[in-house]
This record gives sequence, structure tokens and C-alpha cells, in this order.
Amino acid sequence: VNKCVAPFPDTVMLVNEINQLHHLDKRLQFDFLINSLRPRKRFTPWLKAKKLENLEYVKEYYGYNNEKAKEALDILNDEQISAIKRRLNKGGRDGRS
Repeated sequence: VNKCVAPFPDTVMLVNEINQLHHLDKRLQFDFLINSLRPRKRFTPWLKAKKLENLEYVKEYYGYNNEKAKEALDILNDEQISAIKRRLNKGGRDGRS
């Protein structure tokens, strides 16, 4: 719920209060927000994690999880990444087998 409400200037203070009271039951947090916020149309795109284009290649090549693969992407240069892509190329149309 906080992700949906946080980006708006009129709700920042209320969301901050809820963040400080994180130990409360989820129902109590919800009731606080639903009764404190004034009705208004608040449309915003859902926040998504940034997609890294070469992450899947590094994960498959080294057998890493997401965190390790992100660290490896910081270390690898473009030449090494292109070599990994060539080795993982399975042929066929668009690299599919």
C-alpha cells in the first residue's frame, strides 16, 4: 500500500507515520490510511525494478543468482559480455534453438 500512496505530496507525511509504526498489524495500518487520506484520483505508473539487459546472460553463464550477477556486471567489460553472449548463443532464429 505504501508504494501506491508514497509518491504524492499530500500523502508523504501519513506514509512516513506508517513507516515509523511498522510493528502495527497490517489491518491497523490500512485503517489508518483509509480513514486519514482524502479521496482523490491518484494515478501513477507502478514502480518496477530496473531491468538489466545482460543480467540473464551472466546468470546462465556463471550460474549466479541476481545479486551476484549484478556485481559481476559491474566488473565485466563490454568485450567480455559479448564473448559470453557468443558462447551462450544456441543458434536458430533470434538465438533460440
